[in-house]
Amino acid sequence: MNDFEHISRIRQELEALRKDLCHRMEQAQDQGDLNLLHERVSRAIKALSGQG
Repeated sequence: MNDFEHISRIRQELEALRKDLCHRMEQAQDQGDLNLLHERVSRAIKALSGQG
């Protein structure tokens, strides 16, 4: 696996994590930590996609 394939795989895993966080945020009463984590995961995805 080359570097670009590895980055692509990590990005897909982060996107799945972000989707899970969105679902959990809808159900949680205290969303502070989840919002922070969602923001950081979104930044990581943006950085890996070359838009950062």
